[in-house]
Amino acid sequence: MKTTIKNFALALALVATTFAANAEDKETKKTKKASTFGTGIYPTKTGKINVLVDKANNDENTVILLKNEAGIIVYRETVNRDNQKFGRTLNMDQMDAGKYELDVISGREIQTKSFELSEQKTERTLSVK
Repeated sequence: MKTTIKNFALALALVATTFAANAEDKETKKTKKASTFGTGIYPTKTGKINVLVDKANNDENTVILLKNEAGIIVYRETVNRDNQKFGRTLNMDQMDAGKYELDVISGREIQTKSFELSEQKTERTLSVK
């Protein structure tokens, strides 16, 4: 239970940081169009990816796409436009090692995060008795 609360607090802090970074970008680049949604995308200690989305309006559905390095979509989810705030946990246990791209699409706006999944090499030991 404590771990869940800590994870939720961490997710909330990450989303707040993302919104603050987006606000700074808006002030420094006046020509850039205002973002209609914010995302928090981060890995967990257990090897999963958490995706948090907070939309400013409910005009459009939201699509979550996970693509491998060949550009093949390995996960796709369409979230109803009425869900303005939602989160998803993507389990990466069965995915092959390699580079991936996660796109969150709402209307004409796309927010993308890239990450790499690698396997830890196990060490072999030899003991002679």
